[in-house]
Amino acid sequence: MSTSTPRVFWTFLLGGAFVSFVIVWLTDPLLIWISRPDLSYDPLPLSWIGALALTLVWVLPAQAFVGILATLYFSFHRRLPMWFVIGVLIPLGVLIVTYRHITDSRDWVERHDYRKLLYWTLVVAPAELLCARHVAKKIAASERPANPPA
Repeated sequence: MSTSTPRVFWTFLLGGAFVSFVIVWLTDPLLIWISRPDLSYDPLPLSWIGALALTLVWVLPAQAFVGILATLYFSFHRRLPMWFVIGVLIPLGVLIVTYRHITDSRDWVERHDYRKLLYWTLVVAPAELLCARHVAKKIAASERPANPPA
């Protein structure tokens, strides 16, 4: 195992959680409206402590799982292709975050479940894309030899 493989995991775990925390904190009125659409809109700002708690409880387990998958893929192929990030990592991260919301209803997906899926996709997708970009630019670039053999 090379030294850059654990850096991929920590990039996805810490970097993804931090970016998700910032997005949850910035989009808190949208989160409140999605959670309780029957209430009238009152600008009740979610404090940064509340956003941190939501991130630690919901997003961090998803980021840990996605980080493990990204690390495994990177350890075998030494790169993270965009199709893997968009087709595997983002949907799995969103489904892990929204699992409790969707399974609390009956056996079908209801209208408010779609809103929750879209909101958490808005939160998780930029985090995954930024982490994958960092891995491609910094970590995978450091793995390539400076002078490839001819």
